[in-house]
Amino acid sequence: MQNKSYKEFSQIYDLLMDDINYEKWTSFIIEKIDGSRKILEAACGTGSITRLLAEADIKVTAFDLSEDMLMRAYEKLGRNPGVKLLNQDMTNFKIDDRFEACVCCCDGINYLTENQTALFFKNVREHLNPGGKFIFDMSTEYKYETMFNETYVYDDGEVFYVWENMSDECSNKIDMEINFFVRDSSDKYSRITEEQTQYIHTIKNIVDMLKSEGFSNIKIYDDYNNGSGVLPEESLRAVFCAEKL
Repeated sequence: MQNKSYKEFSQIYDLLMDDINYEKWTSFIIEKIDGSRKILEAACGTGSITRLLAEADIKVTAFDLSEDMLMRAYEKLGRNPGVKLLNQDMTNFKIDDRFEACVCCCDGINYLTENQTALFFKNVREHLNPGGKFIFDMSTEYKYETMFNETYVYDDGEVFYVWENMSDECSNKIDMEINFFVRDSSDKYSRITEEQTQYIHTIKNIVDMLKSEGFSNIKIYDDYNNGSGVLPEESLRAVFCAEKL
């Protein structure tokens, strides 16, 4: 299930994701959905991708489990008639509509177990028109093996955080604890602690699940870069593009 403890975390989520080139990601998505104008976005977070898709004159129905993330998205999007925001769960969402494409960015499926991922794929298929595009990304095994057994410290003067990762090889998961210290207007720091769990999926398992749930023409790209569709061994982020049969 998606993490439910985002109330305070949503306040600094965009700061944490500041290094992501959302414009590049959105351009890649728009190219791959090939003219689709009605999109479903799963695990939309604070709506950074949602806003850029809407600015490209695409109608977006976006959902997230966290009401606090959605509140941030509302603030970012304003009263945009081309966007609908919903409070839904990736594993059992139900929307009375069908879409030309579905996208899920920022490691959404890494927050799901293998069984939950299969349920998510099933739900996506049921909400797509025949031939509908499905684009999503995930952190790779290589990324977890090389980057997620360390402690990271960040300090920009306004926010200081310590990010600790603890791996569990038996269950292919990573438990993360992030302690943020945010400076306020009186130069005092408040502490925000966020605990999350991410699950490691193999490329093969994801492809097998997509096929079993009725997706075809599966291509895999390196971090929203166009190329041959062959994922480099040292890729940190795999981007999947598939079509509903």
